[in-house]
Amino acid sequence: MSDPLSATCHCGAVGITIPAAPDYLNDCNCSLCVTRGGLWGYFSPADVAITGGETRGYVRSDLKEAALSTHWCVRCGSTTHWTALDPAYDRMGVNMRLFDPEVYASVEIRRVDGRSWDG
Repeated sequence: MSDPLSATCHCGAVGITIPAAPDYLNDCNCSLCVTRGGLWGYFSPADVAITGGETRGYVRSDLKEAALSTHWCVRCGSTTHWTALDPAYDRMGVNMRLFDPEVYASVEIRRVDGRSWDG
């Protein structure tokens, strides 16, 4: 088993710890991901620790059915993670751009056409 990996937002207020590098990353081109700068690794919420400072969430109102809340640090604005609106959905996204690029250098990056999901 590998050691957990940790990162923080730009100002250091919000910390994120994940169990290991994800199997793959999604680089989504939807209007939200492009403007928020997310490169998403996926984990069970039970395996991720969000610590420290306050985050604020945003739920898209332009979609027919919103599925997640995207969070960012209230101090520096760094996008940190997203959580599912349905608590039964055992998955959350972590913005891997907060981590040292060496953490995900060998991880497959999948280009996702999220633009097709936009309003």
